[in-house]
Amino acid sequence: MKVLLFTLCLIYSIQAAVIVTNQQLEARDGKDEVITLAQDAKSGLTGALGSEILKKLCFTLSQREPYRIPSPSDQPRRGVVAAILRWHCPKKKIPREFQKPRTLEEFFDQSWVQEGEAEILFMQRATRKGDRWSGHVAFPGGKNEKDETDEETVCREVREEIGVDLKSDDYLLVGQLDEREISSIRDNKLLMILVPYVYLQIVPESPPFELQTSEVAAVRWVPLSFFLSSQVLDYTPITEPLSIFRHMKRRWLKSLLNVMLGTISFTSIDLPPTTASDNVFRLWGLTMGMTKDIIKLVDTKESFFYKLTTQSPRFSRVDIGWFTMLITYAKVYWKRICHKNVSGRVYRSYVSAHISKLRLVSAAMETIKLEH
Repeated sequence: MKVLLFTLCLIYSIQAAVIVTNQQLEARDGKDEVITLAQDAKSGLTGALGSEILKKLCFTLSQREPYRIPSPSDQPRRGVVAAILRWHCPKKKIPREFQKPRTLEEFFDQSWVQEGEAEILFMQRATRKGDRWSGHVAFPGGKNEKDETDEETVCREVREEIGVDLKSDDYLLVGQLDEREISSIRDNKLLMILVPYVYLQIVPESPPFELQTSEVAAVRWVPLSFFLSSQVLDYTPITEPLSIFRHMKRRWLKSLLNVMLGTISFTSIDLPPTTASDNVFRLWGLTMGMTKDIIKLVDTKESFFYKLTTQSPRFSRVDIGWFTMLITYAKVYWKRICHKNVSGRVYRSYVSAHISKLRLVSAAMETIKLEH
C-alpha cells in the first residue's frame, strides 16, 4: 500500500513539476530571488509639504471610526501594537524653549514642525533558537493580561520592549486602525484579535530607547516619504512551502507533499538603513498590511509601496492558487449573505481581513509573541 501511495504521489509530483516549469522560468527570468530595482531615496516630501501630509494623516485617522471586533468568551486573547509617528526636525531648528502641545492642532502650529520630515518607528525582533519569527520586523506591542484594556496593554508592552512611555505627555494617541481576526491557517481557529493603535510623538527630540534585548534586536525610524514615493523600490519576495505541512513527523512524506503542492511567495520590502552597518529590516505580512492602512489615509494609491502591498501571494502551483482564492471568496460571500445589515465600510474591512489571509498564511504570529 505504501509503495502504491508513493508511486501515485511521485507521478503526480512529476506532472505538477511539468505544469509549472514555464511559469517558474517566466517568474525567475534568469534572475535571483532578490529583485533589484531602481530606488529613489528622496521623494521631496519634506518641510512644509511633508508636514501637511502628516497633518492630513493624523486628522483623518483621529476622525475615523475603526472597525471593532469584540473578543468571544472562549478566546479573550487580544494583541495590541503601536505604530509611533514623529516629526524629525534638524537639531539647529529645535527651539530652546517651547510649550508642549496638548492637541493635534497645537502640535501642527509649532514652528519646528515645518522643517524636517515625518517618520514611523519599526522594531526588529531578537534572534532566538527555535523561533521561526526571529529577526522579523514589527510594531512594538504584545498580548493582553487579565482585566487589562487595550490601551493599558499597548502602553505596558511598548514600555517593556523599547522603554517608551506612551502615557507621558511626550505622546498623543491619534487613533486606531481596524481590528483584525488572527486565525490558524490549519483549522481556522481564532487565535486572537489584533488591535493596532497609532501614536504621535509631539516633542522634537525622541526620548532614549531602552531595548529589552531578549525580545528586541533593534529599532529604526523610517521616513514616511519612503512609502509615499512613486519611484520603484527594491523588494524581495519571501518564499516558503505551504505551512500546513510544516509539522509533519515523516520527513519523506513532508518533502513529497511540498514538491506536489509547491511553494508560496509573499511580497516584502527592505526598509532603508540609516547607516551602512544597519541590520536588514524586511517588512512583510501583518506589519506590512498595517503600514499600508496608515499610508492610504493620505490618498496615495499611486505610490509604489501601496501598489506592492495589493499584490496577492504567488503560488508555484497555479491550480493550488486558484483553489485557495476560490475557497476564500466563497467564505467571504457566505459571510456577506449572513450579515446583510452591516455597513459597506465594515463589510469591506471584513473582506480585506479575510483576503489578507492569503498574503499572511502563518505570518500571523510575526507581530504578537504567542509563545509566552
